[in-house]
Amino acid sequence: MTHAFNDLEGLRIAVEMEKRGAQLYQRALRICQAPRAQALLRQLEADERSHQGEFFRLYQLQSARRQVWPDYSLEQSAYLSAMAADVVFPGGLVEMGMDNGFDSPAAILRYAIQAEKDSLLFYGALMEQTGDPESRSVFAEIIRQERGHLAALTQMLREEEA
Repeated sequence: MTHAFNDLEGLRIAVEMEKRGAQLYQRALRICQAPRAQALLRQLEADERSHQGEFFRLYQLQSARRQVWPDYSLEQSAYLSAMAADVVFPGGLVEMGMDNGFDSPAAILRYAIQAEKDSLLFYGALMEQTGDPESRSVFAEIIRQERGHLAALTQMLREEEA
């Protein structure tokens, strides 16, 4: 059976995705041995926790806005369910650990950049599927914040590889 999504559920998933990212970086820190990589993982965890708090704030505002949220169509729900299942941090610690990922700041950044790109695709799909202008605005704000984070990570990788 396909889970029926609505805009509020999409926001809740956004909060959970950020929480999952923070937890992943926290677990990677337990394995990491390199001081520079440890500092980067701490920064990435803090970034994800910050986004989690901000997205939860947006969720609460939207939740208080109205009591009933219309569900997406079955087709839309199936599409979003499939995306949400593997949207961010696929492979978890195993994938991050490939190519000395736990101790290589560049490998960690490449992994984080891919996770940001994947999340942007998901948030874009949520924005595209909603019929509610206010929800569209909220998803646009999430996308704006995630693009800023992606740009910062990309710049960090450039500096790391220079």
